Amino acid sequence: MTVAALVVSHNRCDLLRKCLSALLAQTRPLDEILVVDNDSSDGSVDMVRREFPSVTVVRSPTNIGGAGGFSLGVDTLLGHGHSFAWLMDDDAEPREDALEPLLSAMHATGDKPGFVASTVLAPDGTKIPSHIPLRIPVAENHGLPTPPDTYPAAHSTFVGVLINLETAGSTYLPIADFFIWWDDSEYTSRLQTLAGGLASTTSIVVHPDKPEWKDLGPRLRFDVRNRIWILKHRRLASARGRERAAEAFWTGIWSQAKNARRKDRFVRYLVQGLWEGVFTRPRPVLPARRTANDSPWTESGSRP
Repeated sequence: MTVAALVVSHNRCDLLRKCLSALLAQTRPLDEILVVDNDSSDGSVDMVRREFPSVTVVRSPTNIGGAGGFSLGVDTLLGHGHSFAWLMDDDAEPREDALEPLLSAMHATGDKPGFVASTVLAPDGTKIPSHIPLRIPVAENHGLPTPPDTYPAAHSTFVGVLINLETAGSTYLPIADFFIWWDDSEYTSRLQTLAGGLASTTSIVVHPDKPEWKDLGPRLRFDVRNRIWILKHRRLASARGRERAAEAFWTGIWSQAKNARRKDRFVRYLVQGLWEGVFTRPRPVLPARRTANDSPWTESGSRP
């Protein structure tokens, strides 16, 4: 049984350094740490090679977004033959004992859950609402037992979620075409549908509590388009995942209209998102299970 961490990064050199330091300090050592770099221009890759020589780096020649980075990373770790992958953003800082409760919950249920999610806290110790996994009845969770300090969860964000790579190998990768937003809840809700999901209350990952986006700007395109994609295509997400995508859809657009600093740009991004959501579709991709030597991407570093 091996476990790897997967960090997706883009131009956050200092934050990435803190994240990797926290990962290397885990009381249960990781068998591999993989950084997917989204074409950073701030020296992030050089920093990792210089300060963290044991960390594997996969570089994308272009910025493929968080969704593309996690898709590439999960595919890569499947090729490396690991049992579990611990996913997080480059601005996440897991506490030194954060991995152990996740693995304990996995093992207590016979390594069956599709994922076990961490509890995400702001630096001041408060919970971040957007990162709280939805609690569901045990009856919706494939009959999984609920170990102490966990609860059945419908989906999770990609901040500190441990995914079961055996389950991941049987479904589509995170949808790279999403680029950003909704890729995490869509993907983890699929894992939950296949094998159940849990959230741990004792695995703590610290993450900035970013203010609500009153004006999404160009991100509105991805928010609208990706929600529509989830609602249109039944092979994406679970019923709970679709409920989340539908939540406050039109009221959210109305709020954006009121708060947009540039109304002309709001209209442009809204129309673009609606058009792409209705008239285009994402391209779900199954894992390639390729080895490092087969990868079309450039790869550096060594695996323990």
